[in-house]
Amino acid sequence: MLTHLLNPQFSAEGSNRRQRENSTYTLFIKYMREAAILCISSGGRRGAVNLGSILRFATGTEEEPALGFALQPSIQFMESANFLPTANTCINRMNLSLPDESNPLPLQEELFNLFDLAFCNTFFGLE
Repeated sequence: MLTHLLNPQFSAEGSNRRQRENSTYTLFIKYMREAAILCISSGGRRGAVNLGSILRFATGTEEEPALGFALQPSIQFMESANFLPTANTCINRMNLSLPDESNPLPLQEELFNLFDLAFCNTFFGLE
């Protein structure tokens, strides 16, 4: 359900930027699957992170309001020197960093550790 709530804002299909967005988003989906295991078993792969933690990071709340969100939660892809996600809860947007030639995606476990740090924190990393 979280994948339907967090609407990714992709670039045009076939563009180089879209390919980089897809690689980042694919790893983010894989990370959410690992976080979802926590909901099923008490010893989840991502420790204290669960899907509610990710939603809280992006929107400020761990559950979807009964009448839905006034502003649709979204994921925006940005150029950044680091891969630590940031969020703006006023507009329900989470920012994920894109790789490039000078700044490739870190190894999966390193990236997931950055996601853990962000989603377990109450500081949203606003820029």
